[in-house]
Amino acid sequence: MTKPLHFRDLPRPDYSGGGILNLMSSLIRGRGGRSPHRPLNGLSPREIRPYKKVVLLLLDGLGAKQLHRFTLAGKGRKFLALHPWQKITTACPATTAAVITTLATGSSPAEHAILGWHLNLPDLGMVGTLLPFVTRTDTPIAPPEFDLEKYLALPAPIATIRGRRVLISQGDIPTSRTSMAQPWWTERRSFENLDGMLRQLRAFVRSPGRASAYVYWPHYDTYCHAHGPEGRVPALHLAELDAFLARAERALAGTDTLLLVTADHGHMQTHTRIDLSQIPGFYDTLATLPSGDSRMVQCFVRPSRVKDFLRLTRTPPLLGAAACVPLSEVLRSGILGPGKPHPALANRLGDYTLFAAPGHAFLYPSAQSGEKAPKFGNHGGLSLDELEVPLYVVTP
Repeated sequence: MTKPLHFRDLPRPDYSGGGILNLMSSLIRGRGGRSPHRPLNGLSPREIRPYKKVVLLLLDGLGAKQLHRFTLAGKGRKFLALHPWQKITTACPATTAAVITTLATGSSPAEHAILGWHLNLPDLGMVGTLLPFVTRTDTPIAPPEFDLEKYLALPAPIATIRGRRVLISQGDIPTSRTSMAQPWWTERRSFENLDGMLRQLRAFVRSPGRASAYVYWPHYDTYCHAHGPEGRVPALHLAELDAFLARAERALAGTDTLLLVTADHGHMQTHTRIDLSQIPGFYDTLATLPSGDSRMVQCFVRPSRVKDFLRLTRTPPLLGAAACVPLSEVLRSGILGPGKPHPALANRLGDYTLFAAPGHAFLYPSAQSGEKAPKFGNHGGLSLDELEVPLYVVTP
């Protein structure tokens, strides 16, 4: 008989000194800013303060387990296996939209309320995909004159950092609609490939004055989705990143720059995908499309159909595949982090959240959406594979 999956048994992110929110607190305080959160254990603000430049480089999707497997195989000898690293946890949801907002603001998911790739926006009457700023049917969320900065109302301790604050990312990310709703970046720089990222890093560390940079690389995550975190293609790309980091370290030499390398989440190898739209009657119990991510799904349930919804979560195929947790318990658990809750938080959280079991992922397509290639790596949920990420602290 299949056993239920219990929320109480799932791992939790660390916000008390061992997580990415604490890393941001150390960085913000170390650069002369103010943060309400605890600094990171093992990296105090005073250790960051002396450096002329600080670079925080994010490798999207690189979990600690994936890195450990890579180095155990004798790989990573140019940088990744050469330098010591510590294990920290990311935030919850363990997904790019939520965690890069934490990195770009210094606030917890509870404080900024960006809770996944797909976000319920009831005051706009839709579920939106915030980073590309489109609806589930790929139309713009709002017209150009819509004040997204005012609408999102992101708390940003990072804005108190002294000196220049530079965003360096690929393609049009630095000037995307969502990025432009973060006005505290004093400079925005773009690149197309690893060579371009290296050129931007060289230019940044050789620029005058004290400054801090947040640098984002997206493609390792893309390969993990397509091939799974245990796949050959992600491993080949990680070898490329290992060589790139060695080049970056040489480029930073003699510039009084502290290099921090981390990730926003890891990946869960997926063997079972459940399409929620194909469970008879499931979508009928909902007031709107689910939101969130494939391993942490927000469900907005019609009051008259709560019993039917709960019955479906307690029978196959969801029995044992998902922990179904009411909104009040999610909030009470503290998994979204400390701080004053964002005014929109409760409306963006589902009445119930489905947390996927290990190896499982959920699909929740909109009507007539096209068939998409299966993802063999997924994230967003509560497992150590997703929550634990590495942190390299590389001093000059």
